[in-house]
Amino acid sequence: MLDDPRYLEVATRAANFVRKQLWDDSRKMLFRSYRDGRSDVEGFADDYAFVVQGLLDLYEATFDVEWLKFATQLQETQDRLFFDEKNAGYFSTSGKDESVFLRMKDDNDSAEPAASSIAALNLLRLAQFRDDKQLEDRAKKTIDAFAPTLSHFASAMPQMLVALDFSTSKPRQIVIAGKVDAPKTKEMVEEVHRHFLPNTILLLADGREGQKYLGEKLEAIRAMSMIDGKPAAYVCENFTCKAPVTDSRQLADLLNF
Repeated sequence: MLDDPRYLEVATRAANFVRKQLWDDSRKMLFRSYRDGRSDVEGFADDYAFVVQGLLDLYEATFDVEWLKFATQLQETQDRLFFDEKNAGYFSTSGKDESVFLRMKDDNDSAEPAASSIAALNLLRLAQFRDDKQLEDRAKKTIDAFAPTLSHFASAMPQMLVALDFSTSKPRQIVIAGKVDAPKTKEMVEEVHRHFLPNTILLLADGREGQKYLGEKLEAIRAMSMIDGKPAAYVCENFTCKAPVTDSRQLADLLNF
């Protein structure tokens, strides 16, 4: 948004710190805090939700699929520890602490949005990135679980309304095919950033490992490539794509529809 690399550097450092210091890869577990060493307090549902959200944003800023992979791991753990398989939505706690007699679900997006609200949108975005119907279904079940609140007191859960809007809209994907550091690729990405594009994911088809990883689940992205040696932009709905363009002005025209 601000085209200031300092913010991206700070975000990347923060994500690396979380992965190195607060994530136990052998146990697939996130821990809550660090001071002179990692604490023994395991992460709560909102910790997972906000970190996943940040990692998805970081992928779209860097196109480093390692952040997408990490987000997927965290989402799997959040679902395993906190998702209510009977009634949907996310409990705040994992249920491991026997002193907690009743597991609660936050149903208010106040100073901090509820874990379920953030997680619902995370699931919808991940479902797009990974073409995963199960994640999409889980997101919709989570939204449905809070239908009474949304129906009678919608202003209490504005973030859940964002997830609801995503779930009922035609999902749109923008794929830039090109080398991540190429000036023309950056120009295309900058054009995308000039537009307000809710309910949209942004991906890079780099012709390398990143595209290979995305192509494991997204068949459409496997064949996307530069056109006549120029970076190209593909604007799609449900990965049914319009003809690719190689000029940022042409891309702007597509995005304005």
